Amino acid sequence: MLANAPRAGFARRLAAIIYDILVLAALLMLSAGIAMLLVQLLAWAGLVNLSGYTDIADYLNTGLRRWLYFSYLVAVILSFYVYFWCKAGQTLGMRAWRIVVVKQNGLPLSPLQALARALLALFGLGNVWLWLRWGKGLALQDQLTASQMVVISKEHSKSLNVHKTAG
Repeated sequence: MLANAPRAGFARRLAAIIYDILVLAALLMLSAGIAMLLVQLLAWAGLVNLSGYTDIADYLNTGLRRWLYFSYLVAVILSFYVYFWCKAGQTLGMRAWRIVVVKQNGLPLSPLQALARALLALFGLGNVWLWLRWGKGLALQDQLTASQMVVISKEHSKSLNVHKTAG
């Protein structure tokens, strides 16, 4: 059924991305807070020396720790997309705009396929490919991972949401 559904266009995808950015901002703030709490706990235990740093953020953003911290935050973003795309086929922003990401045959994405898709999306820039390949309805990440974003009806969206919350 989803394999033949209409593909999501650029405007609908962009709206879902903007919605998801708000969710991701909150998630990143929580993740940063957890990292800072961990550093503070390590400092209280005497395992980390914070002298010479203005605060914990300065400690996290110095030297090799900068790249570890950055990698941690990127992993949080990728995990967000992989989890939602594998579990429900849609993030919260996608749910609001009634779009679902599936394989070309309509089946759910595998974790590896979802990870590849998230990386290849290039923070949403892969959607510009929709303009270069006008009429195909496939973004760069769609083509390279054999997936597609499709628009679902209100009834189908309601049934998906009922099954997700009931199960």
